[in-house]
Amino acid sequence: MIREVVKRVLSGESMRSTVADLRTREITTSAARPWTQQSLSRLLRNPRLAGLKTYLGDVVGKGNWPPIIDEDTHRKLLELLDAPERKQPFATNVRKYLLSGGFLVCGYPLPDESGAGTHIDGKPLYTQPSNSGKRGYVCRSGSPSYGCGRIRIAAESLEEEVAARALARLASPKVRARLERAVGSAINGEETMTEVLGAIEDRLEEAGQAYAKREISLVTLKAIEIEAHREQKQVRERLAQAARLQSLPATTPEALAEWWVDAPLERRRELLALVLDRIIVKPATRAGVVHLDVDRLEFVWK
Repeated sequence: MIREVVKRVLSGESMRSTVADLRTREITTSAARPWTQQSLSRLLRNPRLAGLKTYLGDVVGKGNWPPIIDEDTHRKLLELLDAPERKQPFATNVRKYLLSGGFLVCGYPLPDESGAGTHIDGKPLYTQPSNSGKRGYVCRSGSPSYGCGRIRIAAESLEEEVAARALARLASPKVRARLERAVGSAINGEETMTEVLGAIEDRLEEAGQAYAKREISLVTLKAIEIEAHREQKQVRERLAQAARLQSLPATTPEALAEWWVDAPLERRRELLALVLDRIIVKPATRAGVVHLDVDRLEFVWK
């Protein structure tokens, strides 16, 4: 499947149509999830496809597993995917929304496969202005998340509410003390955390070699990969939390609020990430309400 996709993309087929075809054929990722343009792009950029070993994201040599594509094809893929003309006009890496990038998830109830209950959609909300130009967050029914498409919430009032709650938590001595305890080991042991990440990479490589030699099954390999990636995420988050806490600009509610007014958006987002994991946005209970309905919001704090 990977070789097929590589050939199609290199021949000029768009990522959007390739993903749509994979979803129509019900070909999923290794984690049994539907493909998105982002997940397919990550796969195609992965040096491991060309038999290249990586450490902390950098290629450090050749691995001991059979490559799926050759190195020349890998280079052509990177050149194609990074080509300036593939980027959308006026695209920018500078965020314009405080809560974009995973802070918000869709809380629309969907029926379970068994029909015995419901579960939330859980897809990330994306930024999208309304027809009148007002900023908002929506659950997209199409690419890249393929969510329910039934949730929308205005950005301005939501961001004001989130900022007020987050600043109050950041100024709380109890929360600050908990944060300092939680990340203390990461602050003082960054080298140890780096060694842990290296050990996880080695474990993934060993699992890949064992699978290539048919010493373990594909199911076992995937279980090892899922657990390893979960551990990597935890370690990297601890390191990031430590850096954010060290750069916290003030400790009192008044000082934090004063700093917030003129702070760059990315610095505000870093502060939010200290205490906020995500917000589940549920359906509106009343149509036509212009003010923020806080009952729609379920805060999940760290």
